[in-house]
Amino acid sequence: MDFGGVEKWWELQYNNTMKKIDRVHDKMFTNVFGKVDNARALLKKVLPEKIKKRLDFSNIEIEDTDYVSKHFDEYYSDIVVKVKMNGKDGDKIPTDICFILEHKTKGRIRIFLQILKYMVEEWQKDIDEKRPLRIIIPIVFYHGERDWKIPQSFVDQFDVEDEVKEFLLDYRYFLFDAKLWDFQTEKNKELKDNVFLLTAMALMKYAYTEETEGIEDIFRFWHEKGFTEDIEDIVFFLIYISETKNISRDQLKKLLEKSKIDGGEIMQTLADRLRSEGREEGKKEGKKEGKKEGKLETARKLIERGVDMDIIVEATGFSKQEIEKLVETIH
Repeated sequence: MDFGGVEKWWELQYNNTMKKIDRVHDKMFTNVFGKVDNARALLKKVLPEKIKKRLDFSNIEIEDTDYVSKHFDEYYSDIVVKVKMNGKDGDKIPTDICFILEHKTKGRIRIFLQILKYMVEEWQKDIDEKRPLRIIIPIVFYHGERDWKIPQSFVDQFDVEDEVKEFLLDYRYFLFDAKLWDFQTEKNKELKDNVFLLTAMALMKYAYTEETEGIEDIFRFWHEKGFTEDIEDIVFFLIYISETKNISRDQLKKLLEKSKIDGGEIMQTLADRLRSEGREEGKKEGKKEGKKEGKLETARKLIERGVDMDIIVEATGFSKQEIEKLVETIH
């Protein structure tokens, strides 16, 4: 038996599962914090008072980031929040300040380069449009399994004396660590009254804990706040729970009913939604595979005709290494 091949197969399955779960977390994050009210609440929660008092929270919007290159898609949840910042003396014209909301489930030192690349992309757009460079401040929302141990200043990753550090490139990010946050003792009125936001943040906090840990507390909170009539929102959260935890629908129903929430209609809606999303996902995967097969066929024909490799790369989107491997299978 080829145990090496089996190990590679299991590694591939594991990596694919992790990527799928990461996409589930990203979907939750963008759906929640892509809404102005929720982004505003997060900024008020994370930012220090000296910055908050300079911001006009009534003048806030989510930036259009369609222009961001595909190179950054794998790194960013892609939420940029623009807020007006008032002048100190009240006479200065308000300026824009952009906050990059970055979602992480793993703490890796490369986050510094990822955020920096993203900021450069934003500033390049400013240069192209002949306007002053924008003020950009990153905010990292973390809810991973392990403790966050990455320094918050770029320069602090360099093990050199301060005399040298002062000449190095530096920037900082603000960190919201969901692992250290307890939604049950949260006293901020704006968060307490926003059941949808508080639920989303709590679920992301509990995403890597034992199966039912925290879930019962959330369901009880729904009952207390009268959130039980919002079927669509409840189903949205139950789908997230189903995709991130090893909990059956029967268990979910029992947990709901234990919290005095009628699970009948909710679970039926959940089942219908999961079937519908499963069919849509199947169609997307089918189209994706079809496109890839079409590109492979195009690449084969171009190789057989002796077309230059650079032209094949440009025509198909495959890398040179992928084309070289395909050449080996043909010849």
